[in-house]
Amino acid sequence: MRGVRLYGALDLGFAGLYAWLGFRVVPSRSTAFSIALGIVIALLAGAGVGLLARARWGRALAIAASVVLLVFAAVVIVGLVASSAYLRGIYGPLGQGMAIVGLLVAALVVEAFALLPIFQLRFLLERRAP
Repeated sequence: MRGVRLYGALDLGFAGLYAWLGFRVVPSRSTAFSIALGIVIALLAGAGVGLLARARWGRALAIAASVVLLVFAAVVIVGLVASSAYLRGIYGPLGQGMAIVGLLVAALVVEAFALLPIFQLRFLLERRAP
């Protein structure tokens, strides 16, 4: 029960953090990215509310939100790694420096977008929570 409330609060907190970062701090020029981020935020916020309210649909929505967030993180990481490889191959020594920065950002994406859903899926799928 305590874990369910914890993950509900984390889902709401991270939804707010992603909204602030994705739409205020570093807004994207890509409409597809903004729409995908909006879907992730809406799913996380709904999952957080469902888990905190201990609604029947809360667990299922939290699992779906975690899977979508993992897919989102994987797509962003693949894009960053591909961009880093391109920069390194095309621009020589300058590109190598830019590629390192791109790989560091990919590592930050793993921390910011992938760790929460991994642990949440482990928690929700290992036991019959809500």
